[in-house]
Amino acid sequence: MKNLVTRLLLLMTVSFSLNSCRTDEIIITTEQTQKEKIAFFERLEKDQTLSRNVSPNYAVPFGNSMLAFFKNYPEKKKELENKYGTVDLKISSQDLDLDNGRKLLMFPMLTDGKVTAVIGGIINSERDYLYFDAYQEGHPDRSYLIKTFQEYYDSKAVSKNDSNNPTDVGDVIIIVKKPQLIQPDPWDNGGGIGHDMDGGPSEYTNGEGGGGGGNTNPNTPTTNPCEKAQDGNNAANVISESSEFNDKKAIATNGITNPGPEKGYVFGKDANGNLKTGDVKTGTSSTVSLPATDPNFTVTGSVHTHTGLDSFDSFSPLDFYGMGANQQANPNYNLMFVFGATGAEYSLVITDPVKLKNFISIYKLATSIGEDNGWINGSSIEKDFMHVLDTFVSQGKTLDNAYVLANAYVLTKYDTGMAISKKDTDGKFKTIFVKEKSNSHNTSYNQTTDCNL
Repeated sequence: MKNLVTRLLLLMTVSFSLNSCRTDEIIITTEQTQKEKIAFFERLEKDQTLSRNVSPNYAVPFGNSMLAFFKNYPEKKKELENKYGTVDLKISSQDLDLDNGRKLLMFPMLTDGKVTAVIGGIINSERDYLYFDAYQEGHPDRSYLIKTFQEYYDSKAVSKNDSNNPTDVGDVIIIVKKPQLIQPDPWDNGGGIGHDMDGGPSEYTNGEGGGGGGNTNPNTPTTNPCEKAQDGNNAANVISESSEFNDKKAIATNGITNPGPEKGYVFGKDANGNLKTGDVKTGTSSTVSLPATDPNFTVTGSVHTHTGLDSFDSFSPLDFYGMGANQQANPNYNLMFVFGATGAEYSLVITDPVKLKNFISIYKLATSIGEDNGWINGSSIEKDFMHVLDTFVSQGKTLDNAYVLANAYVLTKYDTGMAISKKDTDGKFKTIFVKEKSNSHNTSYNQTTDCNL
């Protein structure tokens, strides 16, 4: 493996801006799914339109969304408490209107009864994407916000709320003076690889239809990773069968068997839900720079090529980190294609954005990816990867097949929230699964059709 002359695609340089229209799935033909809203906010604003002279309390949907997220991802609650303190959902700021129809609301975070941090939640104008971030050291508003909340506790002798009962959300609202805020968005400090918490309807549901009654909406996005993977395959099938996509594909793959510059293009949806593609871009022998946005459509994914028969057809490990970074910067981004020199086609879909973000946070790019864009030599991931690759080679698999199987195994074992699929002979994308079987003597690996994500 280490003596092979391989060239793995360098992560495409893509600079995304947060887009206010967010969907959890890339399903080109399902307009209703694209308009799915976070139910807590939908209910509040729906009730508001039916009421008179009543100001909506946005602390309720913000707080209940956080509670639902904690219920779905209890490890995130523990992580935030260890890092910043306990969120007190009984105390909040007023809601603040930001640009593009977004709303901001803040909660204090306490350690031993003292405000040690403030977390801000921002919901987009479509009410289908919400993120929470704690104001970090260096953010110009951090000290002011902590001081403002602490002053309220000191003056009212309010104790820390340990129960975070959703029925108590928003009991007290303090006024944060907007003119004193320099950068209201906690993400404006540059953030990190991703938000402290973020997602759409599937991340912010408590299993009861968003806070009350049964969930009777058949279009609520699934959180089952196997179903998410299949949804990704369905989307890949629809996209790859369109004439516009294939016209650009013909341009991008022209001369792909010869060593040469990488090519690629982005794709997405226009305002009517129709598939659109960007212009084909030509890069260097190891990278291609693709535009993040297009004035005519919302970018939801990208395509790139691996040229030359001496390179692997499927995704490099660096592509996985690119997938995570792009999705964190642009929540619409959920699907990636790669075309290999032998004619093989692969897709990569996000099955759980929170797990992907956590994986990248734990296994950081600098300590996980080597100079050849593969898993860094000697790391735990590289050892697992090489063991599985060697096993499949010994079974008679080609290096290309063993390579993608080993990476598919790594994505599952390390709970990355991603899945690789390959276009089969019938023209349909099918997810690649690897089954591990251990006994007292050895461990074996085999490709399987059983989902084990």
